[in-house]
Amino acid sequence: MFAPTRYLLWARRFYGNVRFDLATSGMPTVPLAELGMPDATAMGDPSGWTAARAAIASYHGVPPSEATLALGTTHAIWLAYAALTSPGDEILVETPAYEPLVRIAEGMGLRVAHFERPATERFALDPERVVRALTPRTRVVVVTNLHNPSGVRAPDDVLRATATALASRGATLLVDEVYAPFDALVDARGVFHGSARRLGPNVVAIGSLTKCYGLGPQRIGWLLGSPEVVARADDAVTASCGILPLETAHIAAHAFGCIVDLATRARAVLEGKREHVAAWALRHGLSWSAPTEGLYGFATVPDAGDLTAAIERAAQERDVLVAPGSFFGVPAGFRLSWSKPLPELDEGLARLAAALDLRAH
Repeated sequence: MFAPTRYLLWARRFYGNVRFDLATSGMPTVPLAELGMPDATAMGDPSGWTAARAAIASYHGVPPSEATLALGTTHAIWLAYAALTSPGDEILVETPAYEPLVRIAEGMGLRVAHFERPATERFALDPERVVRALTPRTRVVVVTNLHNPSGVRAPDDVLRATATALASRGATLLVDEVYAPFDALVDARGVFHGSARRLGPNVVAIGSLTKCYGLGPQRIGWLLGSPEVVARADDAVTASCGILPLETAHIAAHAFGCIVDLATRARAVLEGKREHVAAWALRHGLSWSAPTEGLYGFATVPDAGDLTAAIERAAQERDVLVAPGSFFGVPAGFRLSWSKPLPELDEGLARLAAALDLRAH
């Protein structure tokens, strides 16, 4: 049912094996010991599931009935499709696109169509372009915000206009917002006010603590939606795995209690680096997505053709890695992140420029 996800298979070949990793698009991992986890006895308390749901809801400022726990954003994608569609339905996915959004849908028997977010328009989300791509079979429109791979944010008014246009056609806007908290992250009370869930009753949002907060190995994800959608997602959890791990629920509840500190750490990691990378891209004549938030952007090399082989050689011969654009549908480009310390980032950029024969102007 589920075809290989080429990008993730590729990434696993290199993850942890390349010194100057400019491909990984999340915060450095936070050791659990730094969170001061509760003892083993507390981790066995069955109230952990309720506590996790309440913590997710509090973080987003929504009722607990509109939130449910998932094992990371990838699992949340699966839950969203299970809750919103039936086999044979059509979903409409942005392109360039994060590959699992497509592969999971195909594996669930959905028809996948696309609408474009053109590089020539800095990957902007255009509600009119979305509407033109709709068919009577479209049940869900899927976007990422921040856009993966460009890092560009779709403003609230654009997302709201898209959701409104879909509502009149009985469709749902699904927003993968695993990167959305950059750069504001949370307020002093630990609340993230930027979720698309608040923009319309037919908006479903998914995310996790993986990318912005450095808790990838813990698989703390969620789905936000109407109580009816959340109930169907809970049914999908029951059908697929019975219950989610209790330890994960306890870790989730505890992590949200530390979210202000995790946000402070993330801001320190990011400080000044986006502008630094943008200047490098400009200096080397690259077409740059110029994101104003987050920790990654997308570069295109004019007339380069498919860069995948060159990027793999750079990893093997120069110990530097970026994410090939071919996995997002743009072969002549690459996604570049800046979570490394500044000296390592600079060395990685120098090695990448040499590997791809990028001459400074």
